[in-house]
Amino acid sequence: LSTFANGKPRKACIYAHWHGDELVLVAYYSFRRLAVLSSLSKDGTIMARTLGILGYQVFRGSSSRGGARGLIGLIKAVKTGSQAALAVDGPKGPIYEVKPGIVELARKTGQPIVPIRTTCDRAWYIPRAWNRSYVPKPFARVRVEYGEEIGVGAGASLEEITARVKAGLDGLKAQNEIGRA
Repeated sequence: LSTFANGKPRKACIYAHWHGDELVLVAYYSFRRLAVLSSLSKDGTIMARTLGILGYQVFRGSSSRGGARGLIGLIKAVKTGSQAALAVDGPKGPIYEVKPGIVELARKTGQPIVPIRTTCDRAWYIPRAWNRSYVPKPFARVRVEYGEEIGVGAGASLEEITARVKAGLDGLKAQNEIGRA
């Protein structure tokens, strides 16, 4: 699976998504060796085991604990040609606020950030979940959409890049919601 820039396939890139899209994306990217980060919490351990079974390259850590070790693993994976994905508003929110880890990963690897969003026409939302996670209902139509690549050139500040990532994700959300019934 590749994203495309100027009509040419790109092998390595870093997908940025909101936490609430994670369950759908886990199913969508299964068995494609995508590199991901999973927290060191109990829930993160369950998630890491599940993702490993589904063919993901899982690195442990988060912005609140073990992040440097997890980031080093992701950097190595991306530098050897893997695609990576990060929930940019994690691990505990606030929802829809981009954290700086994805920018650091992009700068260290030289790879672009690609916003990715999902929408679904019929879903169950997980009660009391801070991140608006959902599970598609049977026979629901799910849409996965990619935004424009975001480069992280030397001249751009952390704030500028995180704002561009947020704008890219918000733009996809608005675009997808226009087409929803």
